[in-house]
This record gives sequence, structure tokens and C-alpha cells, in this order.
Amino acid sequence: MITSFVIGVIIGLIGHSSRFCTMAGIRNLILLRHKEMFMALIGILVGGILGFSALSLINPTVFQNFPIFLKIKLFTKLSKILLITIGSLGLGIISTYVDGCPFRMHVRAGSGDLNSIIYLIGFYIGIVYFILFLQDIVMSIFSF
Repeated sequence: MITSFVIGVIIGLIGHSSRFCTMAGIRNLILLRHKEMFMALIGILVGGILGFSALSLINPTVFQNFPIFLKIKLFTKLSKILLITIGSLGLGIISTYVDGCPFRMHVRAGSGDLNSIIYLIGFYIGIVYFILFLQDIVMSIFSF
């Protein structure tokens, strides 16, 4: 728990001082042709994949009881792709309208930005609502 806290503080400080945002990385690449933030986004994705793979190799059973994986085993491959696409588009559109991605909103909320705190309250209510009420309905619609 202490290690997670320390890593969270370090990532928060880096996020606060670098003003990194995944939406800005994609936006800057498309609109301004600036590659710096996009390369940081690629670095985060590669780091996450490598970290997940390393943990899975060290202890293959470490992620078996992770709640998301227990639910996703019931999905077909096509329904997973559709759900990920729909969720990503929805999150991307909403994040564009509120001027930041969830990571950036967490950093701004930590700085005391009330709009970001309200965004995150809605963000987490939406996650809980989906898991409690919509996941089974969506799963039945998209399972072929």
C-alpha cells in the first residue's frame, strides 16, 4: 500500500509539472503536427504493456481474481471490440468537451479545480452505474 501511494504521488507530480494529457497528445498530433505529447502517450502504452506482461510472467495468477477479468470472460471477441470502441468514443468526445482526459482531470482535481472534481464525480458514478446496471444488458446485446 505504501509503494502504491509513493508511485501515485510520483506520477501525480510528473503529471502536474508536465501538463500531460492523452487527449492533448492526439489533438496536437492531428492539428498542430507536434509529436512530443503523442510520443509520451506511446511511451505510457508501451510501459503499461511491458509492466503488465512482466507481472504476468512473474506470477501468472496475480490477475485472475481481478474483477474486470472475471466479467470479461463471458464476452466474445467481437463484443469486446464493440464495447471498447463505443466506450472509447464516448469518453473521448466527453473529454474533448470538458478540455481534458481523466488523467488530467485527476491532476487538476488534486490542485483544487472544482470543475474537475465535479467531472470525476460524474466519471466514477458512470463507472459504477455501468457495472451495476448496464453491463449485463450490454453483454446480452453484443454477445453473438
